[in-house]
Amino acid sequence: MTVRPRELVLLSHDVEGLAAWYVDAVGLELKARFDDLPYLNLESSGGLRIGIGRIASGSAEAFEGDARVIPQLETDDVKSFLDRIRDAGGSAEGPQRDRARGFEFGSFRDPDGNAWWVVDSECP
Repeated sequence: MTVRPRELVLLSHDVEGLAAWYVDAVGLELKARFDDLPYLNLESSGGLRIGIGRIASGSAEAFEGDARVIPQLETDDVKSFLDRIRDAGGSAEGPQRDRARGFEFGSFRDPDGNAWWVVDSECP
């Protein structure tokens, strides 16, 4: 099973405001917008990728809590990956399928409580 880096996910009560700050201060460019979530994808010319989503957006509510930065991984088999996390003593939610966009996703915490999101390669 291959695991690839994806983007850091920042959670905010002001998705648009935080995105505007990263565009202005860091020079990131808006690459995609998902208003129904809300969720924005930003990227730098050097390959830094940041997703900004609303706190308690529902996609990983069980794992948000106080987390404000959530690393995101990509794998070809989300279910197997999450099963492996559980077998190793981590806690996991999912996988679930975003039927509208056609991808699988889940979330997990390591034994120290650090939150992560994991998606398959079809995630936009």
